[in-house]
Amino acid sequence: MAPSYSGVWKLQTKYQYSSAFPIDTNLEPTGLFAGGHDGSATVNVVQKIIPSVAGNATDFGDLSAARRETTASGSDTRFVVAGGREGSSTFVDTMEYFTYTTASNSTDFGNLAAGTYIASAASNNTRMVIIGGETSSAALDVLQYITIASTGNTTDFGDLTQTSKEGNQGNICSPIRAVAHLALGDKGNVIEYFTIISTGNARDFGDLTNTINNPGGASSTTRGIIAGGDTASGLQNVIQYVTIPSGGNATDFGDLIAAKYRHAGMSSSTLGIFGGGGIASGENNVIEFVTIASTGNSTDFGDLTAALAFVSAGCAGHSSVQPNILPSLPSSGNTGLMVNTTASFIQSIDIATAGNAVEFGDISYYGVNGSYGGASSATRMCVAGGLPSGYVNHIDLTIFATRGLGTDFGDLTTTRLTTGGSNSTRGMYGGGKDSGGSRVDTIDYITIASASNATDFGNLVEALEIPGMAGNTTRMLFMGGRQGGGGYTDQVGYVTISSTSNTTDFGDLLENNGFGVATSSSTRVVHCGGYSGSAGLNRIQYQTTASTGNFIDFGDLLSGWSQGGAFSNSTKALVLGGYNWTTNANQDVIQQFTIASTGDSTDFGDLLAASGGSGQSNGHGGIS
Repeated sequence: MAPSYSGVWKLQTKYQYSSAFPIDTNLEPTGLFAGGHDGSATVNVVQKIIPSVAGNATDFGDLSAARRETTASGSDTRFVVAGGREGSSTFVDTMEYFTYTTASNSTDFGNLAAGTYIASAASNNTRMVIIGGETSSAALDVLQYITIASTGNTTDFGDLTQTSKEGNQGNICSPIRAVAHLALGDKGNVIEYFTIISTGNARDFGDLTNTINNPGGASSTTRGIIAGGDTASGLQNVIQYVTIPSGGNATDFGDLIAAKYRHAGMSSSTLGIFGGGGIASGENNVIEFVTIASTGNSTDFGDLTAALAFVSAGCAGHSSVQPNILPSLPSSGNTGLMVNTTASFIQSIDIATAGNAVEFGDISYYGVNGSYGGASSATRMCVAGGLPSGYVNHIDLTIFATRGLGTDFGDLTTTRLTTGGSNSTRGMYGGGKDSGGSRVDTIDYITIASASNATDFGNLVEALEIPGMAGNTTRMLFMGGRQGGGGYTDQVGYVTISSTSNTTDFGDLLENNGFGVATSSSTRVVHCGGYSGSAGLNRIQYQTTASTGNFIDFGDLLSGWSQGGAFSNSTKALVLGGYNWTTNANQDVIQQFTIASTGDSTDFGDLLAASGGSGQSNGHGGIS
């Protein structure tokens, strides 16, 4: 049996009976609820809970004035409350903060751009963004931000795609990407996102299952939860969720204890917690929670000190506001970046160390069914073309050493879906499919170090969609592809990267093959997977880059596979995501093999979401 909790005990004993020892709530992250309206008056009360220990809220301190319809979030140390309404018609620009570890009244932080109420907010550990809201004259499309550790007025961040007020109340954010529900005028189903570690405008994320206003929000680093809200037919108890890195429409999660709106959400490392709000009979004091990683109905947590609607909330334990939540970037030559084709997000992988992908940022243009066209040097990645909402000619620039939002680099010579490859100085984009559905034979090139539009390089031997591309420092190979008539080819062509010309015959793949991918070391090109026209292929095949000749069998992937990403460092190749022809679905699997040997691939880890995409590294065979 466990020893007495009193007195002195050995650390060994404490760990032996760790589940039996009581939790020291002084060491646990704090959650706070601020302000609100009790049905007859606005209040200035700030209340405290310990998310790891269910129970009723207790008094923590006061806002500088009675205030409702504020928004709030913060870091792991500070809770910041912004805007709101005092009385019936005074919209305030006040921002004030509390230190989670010290019960006290608020301290002035600075001011919003204007008096604003019914806004939303999102934050990571560094930055808090206030989203939309309404002033005395109009609803806003404005995003404005603060650096949480300092004090001062907000700075412009960018814009929403449309005005929004009465969106979600509660932080939905990863360390890289923030997500917000927009209520347009009165109600809405629109979800948008922005890259919080950069600045810029919001973009479409997906849609809720219905049209609402005033829901609660919560999240982990990967899953966002939107709970309750008011619909055209009345209050709802629906809880729905989205996957933050990948985007897409919301999915049903479960139900709240009662239909409600005008409540606030907060998150610990595992729980989404919702407090207060308005129910059919009036203001409500119920606090309830869900486990974010699962699905299901909410469970009672405790009660607020009074029944309140129009509250705001935040928590020091939110997964995305923790310091050093993202690992350090990999060492030089070992960073691989994968741009997801079902969204614009970029994830990073340390090629040298088996494990899962982590968030990196977003490309500068939205990439649903997007590009396979990537090229990279030791410092820069340039992703081109794709199908965000119609074919595009954009080229995006991402810096390997800097997480965040990419920037515009220039344009391809034509609008198309394409494939890419590079040496250390020149990026190349070969073939593809244009907006009319025709395959193209165009080869473009860029100088990776200098942002500009692409220049015509020459032509493939025929029009081909998605040939595999890889090479060494002097030569680029174009392997297979889908032909203009819809068939598939086994032909391999090559060019000398430093010149301009049409392709020259190199040899053949082992079968007709389209939608496979390729990567390389300094001496060997390896082609992986693909589609023959009748079946998905699991073959890995290779050839010596500096020679010519037909490809040679290397081994097998884990399954028949196509339309994924691939990249390498000087010795190891990774094959990422893609379409699995056994399950007939995209997969999140990362596979690995050693380029200098032969043999089958083995499991390396997982992507953040199942998808195809463009993969590039800062240590591939064209660089070394």
